[in-house]
Amino acid sequence: MSAVVNIHKGIVPWICSIADPMAVSTNAVTLEKWDNGAKPTLNQVSKMSKALNVPFGYFFLSNPHENLVGSLAFRTFGSKARKEMSPNLRDTVNNMEAIQEWLKNETADEEFPVSPIAGILNEHDSIISASQKLRTLLQLDIDWYRKIDKTKVYSFLRKKAEENQVFVFESGIVGSNTKRTLDINEFRAFALYDTHVPLVFVNASDYIQAKSFSLLHELVHVAIGQNDLMGGGYAEEESFCNSVAAEIMVPATQFKEFWTKGKGDSIDKLVSASSFFKCSISVATLRAYRLGFINKDLCTKQLYDISQNVKKENKSGGNFYNTVSSRLDHNFLSLLFTSVHEGKTRYTDAYRMTSCWGKTFDRLMTEVLG
Repeated sequence: MSAVVNIHKGIVPWICSIADPMAVSTNAVTLEKWDNGAKPTLNQVSKMSKALNVPFGYFFLSNPHENLVGSLAFRTFGSKARKEMSPNLRDTVNNMEAIQEWLKNETADEEFPVSPIAGILNEHDSIISASQKLRTLLQLDIDWYRKIDKTKVYSFLRKKAEENQVFVFESGIVGSNTKRTLDINEFRAFALYDTHVPLVFVNASDYIQAKSFSLLHELVHVAIGQNDLMGGGYAEEESFCNSVAAEIMVPATQFKEFWTKGKGDSIDKLVSASSFFKCSISVATLRAYRLGFINKDLCTKQLYDISQNVKKENKSGGNFYNTVSSRLDHNFLSLLFTSVHEGKTRYTDAYRMTSCWGKTFDRLMTEVLG
């Protein structure tokens, strides 16, 4: 007989309020039974979550989760602000908020240190000063990019962030639902600031060089101690974060030297710069424009052409557990593993946060933590 699960009172009406009304109407009888205490199986809940197009884990919340709307600034394609979230982005933000809340509660009773990066920059820092501070904390030489294979830059920077107690998550889908993909035209990354458990989420649908820059960009947001940037100064702060990230990834002095010695026309040099600095063509293009090596017309044309030909990395196939573990911060998984085995966190909560259930969760922990 399949194991049944308990759904807390009030969760079903809340789920109905955010789900597709037609789907709710179709499944009204079953939902009413669950709200009145009937206990479904995990398989039944899984089918219902797909029918209603809501995250599987929502059924296991203790209390309804308030939607976060309009308070975060998201790194989007072209760094354009969005005033409204799609359901996929909304649910991803809510999932990350829930994980961060768990992290706060889990570390509240311990002498958990402040993240070395959190809030270290201030309004008086110049671009150069800010980039030097972050570079020092991340233990990056000014020419760090020379020593890293281009396919490993993102994982290298992610590890540096995690070593500085920034929790980094990534995915190209909502939870484990492969039908709910995350659109890079809506957002490339976002950050949830906290002094002790800052969290960064990167859209894995993006190509790898772009993910590297997005991660650095969000680390600057953590360093200035803010995530609610929609309420004023948004453009200025976004520009600052972009400039600091660019200086870390493509230092101005090194770029000037490279460009001066480079061969070919401007397009050739941009391609070569992208390869040399292990960055995207768009970052190389903007760097060349802001340093005065190409004009605005060429910069605009290049960025337009890039936007029309964005291709994500091919992530199909591969080991399932490697894919899942890449989505989750390993420091988070270590804390979660300990908490579950000490009886402080319920398995159902752990399943919800990882989108892995039953034996799949156990196998994930074995694969990642040994």
